Amino acid sequence: MPALERLAALGLELPPAMRIPGQKFETVQVSGSRITIAGHLPFDADGKLAKPLGKVGAEVDADEAYKAARQVALGMLASLQAAGVDLDRVEWRKAFGMVNAAPGFNALPGVINGFSELLLEVFGERGRHSRSAIGVAELPFGAPVEVEAEAVLLPLENADGTAPAPTLDANPVTADSTAETSTGQTKRDPGLRLADYAGISPLSIPAEALVRSIESLSNLFWISIGGTVVTVFLAALVNLVGTAEGVLPFGEFDIPLSVLPIACLAFAMFLFWLTASRLRMLAGALSDDDLTAAMARDIFRLDPPVLDVFAADNLRYFAPLSGFSVLLWNWSMFLGSSIGLIFAATILPGSAASVDSFPSFLAYAGFTLAIMAYGVRRTLLPLRHIHQRLHGQPLRIGAARTVVAVLVAFGGLLTSNTGMPIAFTGQWQEWNPVGPLRANAIDGETLLLEGGQAIVLAGIQALRPDQTCLDADGSVYACGREATLHLQSIVREQEVFCFVAYPNLGACVVVTNGQTLPRRFEETITEQNIGARMVAAGYAFGEGDATEILRQTQNDAQRQRRGAWRGAFEPPGHTRTPHRAAP
Repeated sequence: MPALERLAALGLELPPAMRIPGQKFETVQVSGSRITIAGHLPFDADGKLAKPLGKVGAEVDADEAYKAARQVALGMLASLQAAGVDLDRVEWRKAFGMVNAAPGFNALPGVINGFSELLLEVFGERGRHSRSAIGVAELPFGAPVEVEAEAVLLPLENADGTAPAPTLDANPVTADSTAETSTGQTKRDPGLRLADYAGISPLSIPAEALVRSIESLSNLFWISIGGTVVTVFLAALVNLVGTAEGVLPFGEFDIPLSVLPIACLAFAMFLFWLTASRLRMLAGALSDDDLTAAMARDIFRLDPPVLDVFAADNLRYFAPLSGFSVLLWNWSMFLGSSIGLIFAATILPGSAASVDSFPSFLAYAGFTLAIMAYGVRRTLLPLRHIHQRLHGQPLRIGAARTVVAVLVAFGGLLTSNTGMPIAFTGQWQEWNPVGPLRANAIDGETLLLEGGQAIVLAGIQALRPDQTCLDADGSVYACGREATLHLQSIVREQEVFCFVAYPNLGACVVVTNGQTLPRRFEETITEQNIGARMVAAGYAFGEGDATEILRQTQNDAQRQRRGAWRGAFEPPGHTRTPHRAAP
């Protein structure tokens, strides 16, 4: 039976073909045998948008939305007829249904069943099609349903003009689509309800892969931004509290600074690998023939990632607030702050211990640059492919973006470590005189000068403030507190004079009224050096280049069982085998 006769037999009437004021697109396009049909809204017989309007599950119930989807199908047939398409030669291929769903409403397939069932009723076997049904936040003019579709135009010899009426079980989705009420009336079931729908995805496999990839990318972008913030924070924290001891205090634990660069590199490597993997998955979904470019653009438009790196404005050579630009700025900030963190975790502790850590810094920085280059390359390739698919041209970074990215990286470097320019200009090797000033002891190796400047005594490592030791008879005592008190006794009621180098290392001596002040750093390297006096008292130990200079002083303290040498103790800074006094 011809399609129009079938419509009449079903008591259905086609509304006027859809026309929207100011419409800038073709409602129906025929290219060879392929027919693409723009998204249609439900219109009534007067050519007006069919009521009710609003969100399905709130202002519009499921039955009304089902009827609206049937009205969409009728409007689509009217548009085909208006475009001169012979309905008896149409064979349906695909439909993409969008439901203006209220939060929590997910019985989406049941709503779009209204569209699918009408095609089956009118076209029979030629009405069978694949389909997606998704919920969206809004639709034009508040319509409850919108559907776009694809069909093919059969050759004349294959279109016999008949459309056998399907049985109720012609469509597996709607085999049980009618039910009898207690009054004997037949009521149409709009499909799966909330309870029946749990765990069932209404999307096709390529569309589902696309949606999940976008959701994963949003999560990864948030993690990337959070990682940058944490890296800047850790670098600043290490600068403040971690350089002298070589550890970062964390509650009851001390985190070795050497762990931080490794953790930073591992985080960057994993994040870039996962981001590139998700982008490749997304590019693969876009390459599927069942997913049209128009459908893909609709998904990206309705559910973009938190940083919309797929929008067309990313193709401009310099769009500072586009999604890709913001992502690039974030990566650049992460690169700069990572190098700042590595500097703080290698160069500064090495300086405090008088050890050359520059080779370690160069190695870590080189690994960081290599990982960033790998990450940008691995993520840019699928991004280019995706933009080519969506917009017809590949994504390019451009010279302007590159320059800004370099500047942002330097900004991140200086933000996380303001002392780097001093280090690389050689000024950190200069010893500048400070004092004479009154001072107090913060711990066994740190002085707080009058005016608030903190100075770490160079070349020694004292017992930690909270450290305990064993005395000669095995009793536990607070040796760390004793070390602090001893340093306080050295500087009490006297002034100190120091030569200070970057970042806050000092060689200090106690001075009395009328005493000639040292004129050079070398003149402070005497037995009256405060660091040497702490070693002689048995509360500190030489480290780095000062180990040999203080070796004899430390051996004398051990032989005479001064300070911590009178029993057993754990050397500060690292976990080692406890030292015991010589018999």
